[in-house]
Amino acid sequence: MPIKRNRHEAHKERAQKDLQLYGNKILRSEEMRRAFQQKHHKLSTVGDHTMRVALASLGLCYALRKLHIATDIPAVVTGSLCHDLGILGREKKYGSQEECLRQHPADSVETARKLVGELSEKTEDAISRHMWPFAGSKPPNSLEGAIVSMADKIATFEDYAEAIRRKAAGKPRRR
Repeated sequence: MPIKRNRHEAHKERAQKDLQLYGNKILRSEEMRRAFQQKHHKLSTVGDHTMRVALASLGLCYALRKLHIATDIPAVVTGSLCHDLGILGREKKYGSQEECLRQHPADSVETARKLVGELSEKTEDAISRHMWPFAGSKPPNSLEGAIVSMADKIATFEDYAEAIRRKAAGKPRRR
């Protein structure tokens, strides 16, 4: 009798396939390599955060699919993988944290264009409006934009929750 995989393993496997299928060029880029070297939220790296956003985004897409709500998975993958790439080099690019919060979505759109060429409306929306409802950002115009924005907040919450758990356990924070 074959061993049945649990839902979490199946989701993770499916997400890895979608990330490779639609995001391989981004995942193999110099920008993504640099993302794993730059701190983010003082708790992890831009790359680690980005992967959590991508996995959370795909999880939301899969859940919506079960409700018969279609999503543009290629737009979500590209949007989630590129949403914070404009932050790279933030110490030299931005004069303040506020400037970074306001400007990095537009810079991330430009980085995405450099990596993949023309962006769909949904992809651009997901990247440019992922900060909503913070930093004066406008709400997303697409379901895909809302998914990436929500996944970004979920992943950020996970970053902070992990830091709190580690502090309580007396462990150093992850890098």
